Amino acid sequence: MAISIIIELLYRSRYSFKLLSLNICNYHPNCHVCRSQFTMQIRVSQRSLWYINSIGSCITFAGSCWVLYQIRRISQILQSAVNTNVLQLEQGLTQYIYLDDSRFEDVVFWENKLNLEEFVKESRPSTYSYLKTNWSSFHRNWAYKLLHVAQTGSKSDRWKALCSLSRSSHLNDWDYRHMAQMLNAKTAIILARMPNLEPRFFLKPPYDHVRLKLDDVRKRLCSMLINLNKSCNGCHKCLSEFIDKRLCNYQQESLFQDYDLVITGMTMARSVVWDQNLFQNCIQAIYHHSTFACHVRDIIDAKGLSVLMDVQKLFPADLDISVLLAEVLSNISIHSEYLDDIFRSGWIGVLAVWSHHEDVRLSATAARALANLDAEDDHNEKYPTRIYLLHPLYRDEMSKKLDVIFVHGLLGGVFITWRQRDLDASKRGLMDTFSSSHGSDSALFPGNHPQEFLLDLSRDLRMHEWKQLGHDFEVVLHDCPEASNSEARGPFTCSGNDIYLEHEEKDSSKRTQCWPRDWLGKDVPYLRILGINYDTNLSMWTPLCPTEGSKNTISERSEEFIQKLIMTGVGKRPIVWVCHSMGGLLVKKMLLEEWKNGDKHKLCQNTRSIIFYSTPHRGSHVPTLMTTQMLVWPSLEVQELWEESPALLQLNQEFVRMLKQYSMDIISFCETKSTLVTALRFPIQFVTSHSADPGVGEFYEIPQNHLSICKPANRQSFLYRKVLETIKHHVNLPKE
Repeated sequence: MAISIIIELLYRSRYSFKLLSLNICNYHPNCHVCRSQFTMQIRVSQRSLWYINSIGSCITFAGSCWVLYQIRRISQILQSAVNTNVLQLEQGLTQYIYLDDSRFEDVVFWENKLNLEEFVKESRPSTYSYLKTNWSSFHRNWAYKLLHVAQTGSKSDRWKALCSLSRSSHLNDWDYRHMAQMLNAKTAIILARMPNLEPRFFLKPPYDHVRLKLDDVRKRLCSMLINLNKSCNGCHKCLSEFIDKRLCNYQQESLFQDYDLVITGMTMARSVVWDQNLFQNCIQAIYHHSTFACHVRDIIDAKGLSVLMDVQKLFPADLDISVLLAEVLSNISIHSEYLDDIFRSGWIGVLAVWSHHEDVRLSATAARALANLDAEDDHNEKYPTRIYLLHPLYRDEMSKKLDVIFVHGLLGGVFITWRQRDLDASKRGLMDTFSSSHGSDSALFPGNHPQEFLLDLSRDLRMHEWKQLGHDFEVVLHDCPEASNSEARGPFTCSGNDIYLEHEEKDSSKRTQCWPRDWLGKDVPYLRILGINYDTNLSMWTPLCPTEGSKNTISERSEEFIQKLIMTGVGKRPIVWVCHSMGGLLVKKMLLEEWKNGDKHKLCQNTRSIIFYSTPHRGSHVPTLMTTQMLVWPSLEVQELWEESPALLQLNQEFVRMLKQYSMDIISFCETKSTLVTALRFPIQFVTSHSADPGVGEFYEIPQNHLSICKPANRQSFLYRKVLETIKHHVNLPKE
């Protein structure tokens, strides 16, 4: 149809041109009829040409579409015949390469230097202040320039550049991965300690895409443990005993496989079931092995970092295994010469993610490992085994005015002793009484409304009304003392406007697992908070480590922790000790040892205050009860707590004499309630008022038992407010 129309148009145009040519030959300029006919012919010719151009354009467009359609069909046919996705497999599995040769140090910065040529002149230094004034290349180029300054600038410029880089959220995934290739180990550590976490800044572990099998990881883990035992020639008795008892069947199985007895049908049934518990025991053995500095090199040589990464990829959601792995890495991180090994194995990114975990056991342990690897922070202070950095978990430039050290007691722990007290549903606070006095909420808001809306609205109104009335009240603190001595100073009350915080904290999601970290760090930001952790036992029947079994007395533990605290830099600034039960005896012993040795590390001189939670200064009658009725062979820790023990009495007398030379604020809390112990729920008061009073300082009797006296109910508890006021008194806060 289109072709016939085109032919007809061409014919008409040909006829029109023909008539036009004839008329031109017979054209008379002075003839009116000739001029009219000539004008008409010209219009017909122009109309015909317009039709021809329009139709031609349509035909060209339609033809082009048809050609493209045919090309697409041919491409689909070829793709169905040949799978072109095979060509992209290597692109998805690309591995990174480490360049150890210093000659290739600048190769990875080729693109960065090209971008910097127009931005940073060779005659001007690449400082953070200079870069900040130029925002023309804000996005991708700006991030690369920040990275360049972070790795080549001065210390202050590197810190400012990394702070800005950690807040970058506008980059593409490829940019993050590219910069991860360009990061060196020291810069990656500082970036991992930033409060703003971007996991894509860190390299993934090598062969992260490989799917691991349980049997392969089991073989690598067992081989590693056996090699570690051979490297130390069996000197680590715990490791040798673990291999002999738990992995003996694996060795026999390997022996059978070596002699190809499987082919002949002589197979051996596996009696060891490899589950998460057995993997956890293996990691526990490696952790114990890593506590000895002489054996850390053996773990690195046995490719232990790679094996541990395989275990982590096999059990990524197991919290207990993750905590043990973080403990192993924190022990290895004390030795800075292994920084490159940890960086290449991909552990930096994993530790960075763990440091932001909601569980304090994992976050504190991972933060300790990163702090040990950060060579530019805190003058190379290290946090060895059993010393935890509770605050700050992340890197900051705020100067620390005071060290607060928490020491737990018998059968306690850093993440057990210092928890917030569990809620008691039988007790109601002032806010609950105030809330119930308003009666039914539905009566205040008639109408058809959702129940959640009514609850939220009524709660907001009650809180608003209470805030308006609260400034007229002084509210007695929780856990207010039943009795105190003449030196007691309080505080015993708080402003009514603060009581609404109690109502907020009754939400279980806001309760803290470690009140020193979450509360003190917010109320006094100029602190460094440390926690000491050690293992204790009630009975000698409990299996003890043959290597560390002798380090159970207070004197031996004090020597150990003095050296470890010196490694962390304790003694360079003022100190406040917070102790529970036997932890107070340990602190007194450490200070006395330093006092007798001339206070070389200035622990006594810089100690400003000691806070005792039910510390048995004169012993306890519990060891006698346990020996006669419950146990036959009490542990050394229990034996040292004997009531009216001559060693404890002498320790307290020497401590009082030391206080005459070094002035310290002594605050003591004592329990007045009995603690239900054993399965029979037998009530025992662990520490009496006579034993809990050291004879100096402030003394308070608190209506709590031995376990709850160190666990404040909330931030309006006297047990916390007294600690807070004491710390604030000894912190020289900067003037605003």
